[in-house]
Amino acid sequence: MKKIHTAVTLIIIFFMVAALYICGRYENVPDRIFTGKVSAPEGEWTIDASDGVTKAEVTFSLSDRGEHEEWVLLLRSHWKNYYVRVGDETIYHRNGKRDGSVHLFDIPSGNSLTISFIGGTKDNLKGIERSGILIGDKTSMYRQIIKDNLYAVLIGVLSLVLGVMCIVACLYMKAGKTEKIYRALRNLGICILTEGIWVVTDSQILLLVTQHTSIIEQISFLSFFTLPFPLLEFIKEIMPGKHGMLSVMRKLFVFNLVLYLLNYISGCDMMIIILICEHLFMTVTLLRVIWNGVNENKKHKNLKLQRVINGCVAYCVFSIIALVLFYYGNVVSYSYIYSVGIAIFIAFLINAACIVMYEQVQEHANVEIYARMAYMDTMTGLGNRTAFLEENKSNAVFPGMISYIMMDANNLKKINDSLGHNKGDELIITIAKCMRAAVGQNGQCYRIGGDEFVIILKNKTAEETEEIIRQVRAEIEFVDEQSDIPISVAMGYAWTDAEEKNLPELIHCADEKMYKDKKRIKENTPSA
Repeated sequence: MKKIHTAVTLIIIFFMVAALYICGRYENVPDRIFTGKVSAPEGEWTIDASDGVTKAEVTFSLSDRGEHEEWVLLLRSHWKNYYVRVGDETIYHRNGKRDGSVHLFDIPSGNSLTISFIGGTKDNLKGIERSGILIGDKTSMYRQIIKDNLYAVLIGVLSLVLGVMCIVACLYMKAGKTEKIYRALRNLGICILTEGIWVVTDSQILLLVTQHTSIIEQISFLSFFTLPFPLLEFIKEIMPGKHGMLSVMRKLFVFNLVLYLLNYISGCDMMIIILICEHLFMTVTLLRVIWNGVNENKKHKNLKLQRVINGCVAYCVFSIIALVLFYYGNVVSYSYIYSVGIAIFIAFLINAACIVMYEQVQEHANVEIYARMAYMDTMTGLGNRTAFLEENKSNAVFPGMISYIMMDANNLKKINDSLGHNKGDELIITIAKCMRAAVGQNGQCYRIGGDEFVIILKNKTAEETEEIIRQVRAEIEFVDEQSDIPISVAMGYAWTDAEEKNLPELIHCADEKMYKDKKRIKENTPSA
């Protein structure tokens, strides 16, 4: 039945996707008259060396621009030295390795736009031609940037929400002293936030608020190179037996991060090699996690480990596709594909963290239950002798009034011998219920032996103590009338308001009064 349900669900999903595809494929829409015009301008690249400097140039006509239209240029290029001119006016000159690779330019009045890449030759012209160049009116360009980078906004918001949720949950778990899940959630939260920062800064969405793209790119690279560290720490909590492998990968990532920083500070041109190493290290890490996880899962079925494996597989597949597109030069599609892989990966890691959190909470709850059981009489639910002795340690220095009421069940041995131990247990349980009903929140009740009970009252006068004793007796007399076995107790109490308390003497005094009451009850009870 479960397989049929799954099959029906998949068929429905298939038809839903097919319906959406048909809707989008055959919809007849009007011309986009409200979106303005943003396009890659047409122009021919030429190699010029007339002034002694070789450069690759392309010139675009601006004759289509209306008289009052504000046009802007979006240029994406990693070339280190180029000029942007409108007519004879130079509007930008990049001459440094630390300038950002993406910029927006307001285009002043003029009939032509020329971009000159210094050092461009026929051999490297193909790389120059892959520079991203878009021209359009300002409103349309901004709308285009938002549309093309909406995925980054969504991933950024999702990462912020999930990352903060993980951090808050980790703080909650820390307060609950669940150290393992605290560390796992902390590292997962940092990992998700770092992923979000990388996706947002790697996109062009921040062009709408700043032109300091060099700083944005630096933040993007730093988040990219630091991302593996919280990820490895999270995986370490999920796969505690693989610390050696994860430690080696961590050292490799540290080495590559230091290499990147030295490369940037010194101005060397090793970025492509460092990126290739980072991509290889990440791929090897994911493959090793998958391999070790599958082997571990064969020995011991582990649901949270399976979720991490699934996430790593999805991340690895999407990353490989994205890297192929990246090195092929399709930067836009690379970002889309990688972001989808990140979203799926995060979803699996969140699921794994939820499983770990559930297991840890359950384990913590079991520990608390066992701890309570160590101080609880299992038959009656009252505190046991251990709990009574622990309470006495603090009562010895209690500054206020304190009372001890000692109780002993009558006829327990006779009932056990004549009616059986089940009836004897019924007697014990019934007395405990009467104690709880009469005492309520006024004191603490304990069963310290087979038929021995104690009530401890704090900040109660002697008169209030006697009133509670009367209530206990009234409860017991009431249930005795309803029961088929005789239910009665002998009671005695001792009270003190002394600052220094001699508890053994106080308990002994209450015990003696209880035995006197027991003797009185026995003398007044007619023999069978």
